Amino acid sequence: MESLERPVSEVMTEPIRSVPPETPVSELATILLEESIGSVVVAEADGIVTKTDLLTEISSSNFTTPASELMTDPMVTVSRDADVQTAIDRMDEYEIKRVVVEDGTEAVGIVSTTDVREALTTDFDSVISMFAGATGADAEDTYECLSCGERVTAASKPGTCDACDSPVRNISMPRD
Repeated sequence: MESLERPVSEVMTEPIRSVPPETPVSELATILLEESIGSVVVAEADGIVTKTDLLTEISSSNFTTPASELMTDPMVTVSRDADVQTAIDRMDEYEIKRVVVEDGTEAVGIVSTTDVREALTTDFDSVISMFAGATGADAEDTYECLSCGERVTAASKPGTCDACDSPVRNISMPRD
């Protein structure tokens, strides 16, 4: 299945972290730092507080502002069954970096731009490994000096030519 057609439930971060609406900024900051997360859902308030929201509030020295006054609401959400492309489209439409994943009306996860990037990177890495595997892990390539033309066969690219200390290039071609 193509990455963008995968359900968001396969790439989302779960479980979500939620806080009561009266949680002060100082406690929000502690939660985000200690748990290494980028946002919290404000329970029973249909809102979300992100690191950016928190930093904006802290910069004005308001450490007691409750989460309910700081949160973005309503939250931008996608269904647990939505595909990754739908999540990307929602983030693009609202110019945000994360969407809350819902199962019915319950928040069950968050999909961030980082989650999407990691999901796509995994596929990219598998494509690269397919090409790398075409010649085998222990295969040796032929390198040619750009100055004197001397050739050497090696498992990894030599830094420079042994004969004249000039740069080398890989001249190997896959063969059937």
